[in-house]
Amino acid sequence: MGFGRLLLAAGYLSTPFAGPGSAVLTSAGWLAYGAEERKPLYAWIGLAGLAGVAAIVAGKNGYGGEGVAGLGGVMVLLYYILSIAAIWLLGVRQRNTALQVAAVALAVGWLLAAPGSAAAAQQASSGAAAAVDWGGVAWASQAAGGLLAAIGGTTALAKALTAFGAVFAALGFLSAQPGQGALAEGEEAVFRMGVY
Repeated sequence: MGFGRLLLAAGYLSTPFAGPGSAVLTSAGWLAYGAEERKPLYAWIGLAGLAGVAAIVAGKNGYGGEGVAGLGGVMVLLYYILSIAAIWLLGVRQRNTALQVAAVALAVGWLLAAPGSAAAAQQASSGAAAAVDWGGVAWASQAAGGLLAAIGGTTALAKALTAFGAVFAALGFLSAQPGQGALAEGEEAVFRMGVY
C-alpha cells in the first residue's frame, strides 16, 4: 500500500477532530499520491492545500497580515473543492463506491460548513427573509428549520456528514487499487479548466 493512500486515509479519518491538521495531512497525502501515481494534477491539489495552510499560519502570525491569511483561506477553500472532485473522479474511475459516497457526503458537508452557508441557512430556517433565494435554498431551509433545529442546526449536520464522508474516504483509499487512479485526458482537461 502506498504512503500517499495511507496519508489520505489517516487525514480524512482525522477530519472531524483535527481541523487544520487534517488539511495538512490530506494535502500531503494528495502530494504523495500524485507522485506515486505519476499524476502531477493530484500533486498540485496537495500543493494548493499546503500553500494555503502555510499562508494562513503566516498571516495570522504577522507575516503579511490579513491579506496573506485571506489569500491562504481562498486557497484552502479551493483545495477542498478540488480534492472532493478528485475523490469523486477516482471513485468513478475505479468503480469504488466508498469514494463516491465519501465525495457526496463531503461535498454536502462542505457546502453547509462553508463561510456564510451555514449562517445563511440558519437564518433562513429561523424564519428570517433571505435577500436572495438562490435556487430555492432559503425556501427549502425554512421548511427544514424544525428538523434542523432538532438535530442541532446546520453546523451539527455538516459535522455529521463530514464524519460520515471521512470514514468512507478512508475506506475508499485503503481499498483503492494502485495504478487505477489515472484520470482520462478529458477528466484532466476539466480539472485544468478549473485550476487556470
